[in-house]
Amino acid sequence: MTEHDKIATKVFEQYGLNFADAERAGGWINTVWLNGDHALRLSADKGGDRLRREVARCRHLPPSVGYPANIATGETDGYEWSLSKRVQGKPLSNIWNELPYSQKSDAVMQILSIMNDVHSVQIDKIEAITPKTSWYNSFDKKSSFADAERYIELGIFTPAIKNAFCEILELFFAQLDTADNVLCHGDITANNLLWNDNKIVSLLDFEHAVIAPRQLDVHSVVNLCDGLDIGNLFKPYLYTQKDKNLFIGYSILFQQRFLEFWIAHPLCDISKCDPYNRLLQLCDTNHGYLSELINEVPK
Repeated sequence: MTEHDKIATKVFEQYGLNFADAERAGGWINTVWLNGDHALRLSADKGGDRLRREVARCRHLPPSVGYPANIATGETDGYEWSLSKRVQGKPLSNIWNELPYSQKSDAVMQILSIMNDVHSVQIDKIEAITPKTSWYNSFDKKSSFADAERYIELGIFTPAIKNAFCEILELFFAQLDTADNVLCHGDITANNLLWNDNKIVSLLDFEHAVIAPRQLDVHSVVNLCDGLDIGNLFKPYLYTQKDKNLFIGYSILFQQRFLEFWIAHPLCDISKCDPYNRLLQLCDTNHGYLSELINEVPK
């Protein structure tokens, strides 16, 4: 039995649950178990208070978000944990490829509705326990521009691509400080959405929630929509040039983070690295795979 298993056993026993009945579920930063009507999240490392801050923050979410009702939070042997009511459903990632086109389109509409409800939370209620920096980038212009120079040295950027990269981020950083901020989930992916009875029933895992312009979340939802002709759904979020600059900037920074993962641990030829190829497209004048979406909206 691992150290995490032993802690989970202790927590379950406090609430009359048997560890032998639990099943492991997905989890990247945390270890997750499902046990009957309960779900337990346990931090992978000692110290920190991410889970407890998340629970405090999510008390302000509208019921429509479907965030699990918390039973208790605590710390055992240095590891923080959160026990909640289990929301019945499957991760959207498990069934997305099986859904017909019409259901996928409807699912995106539901996700945008949930996203809007998250964005409706009053900032002053969660500001003290919510960061303003996304998990995937420091949002520091100086370091981003230094990265571009490093990519030149590594031979993965040409001078022209570097210039385009910096021009896009120059616009992004120039407008970030004056943008309207909302509570953003920060990591809206198919893994963090639960599907049950032909609908989205929950948006989970608000550990990466951040106070930021709504385009941060919009870009995450767009990433779910490859192959769907639903650009009209995103027009309200990309109406002005400032909206577009923020959206493209977040898209650039997101792909850059995954490029950095590849640079640290290269698994294949760089030409076959999807984040790298997407980054090159975004640096193109028409912004590559986002060109139709961007060019269709009013200026």
